Amino acid sequence: MATQALMPVEEYLQKHFEDREPEYRDGILEERAMPKFIHGQIQILIGVFLSVQILAGRLAVVSETRMRLREGRYVLPDVAIFEGPENEKVPSRPPLAVIEILSEGESMPEVLAKLAEYHAWGVKHVWLIDPDKRRCQVFDGVSLNSSPALSLAEHGVCILATELFDASDRLAPKR
Repeated sequence: MATQALMPVEEYLQKHFEDREPEYRDGILEERAMPKFIHGQIQILIGVFLSVQILAGRLAVVSETRMRLREGRYVLPDVAIFEGPENEKVPSRPPLAVIEILSEGESMPEVLAKLAEYHAWGVKHVWLIDPDKRRCQVFDGVSLNSSPALSLAEHGVCILATELFDASDRLAPKR
């Protein structure tokens, strides 16, 4: 969903956006799909599940933070996990893991292209969460593979998909 509004990178990095912040590709602003309630819940729950690692200083977890994949390409992953602290205002080193959460209206070819960019950048763990299908998938650089968990074995971290979705169900507003 690119909006043809050429903008210098310096202006993009200084700009405050009233609506959902777009991503940036070589002067073009790329709108992002508007997430549903469950999308935000899952972002928060991932931070909660990783809180022990965060407090121990082993991992830094951010949500929707600008990152520079290369000159002229800035993305805002739903969740990114770094080993140790991150000192750059706009990180340019690949995080350990990136998690994208599907939103209504996102096309799968666009999502796969973005996951491939993360993988090519050097992100070791690239995950996709589909809240509607209650599914977690791992991107291996070529394809998506279903996974029962989001795992960072090197840090002793494992978030079971069932735990993530069950916790989201418990937090959902009662009607």
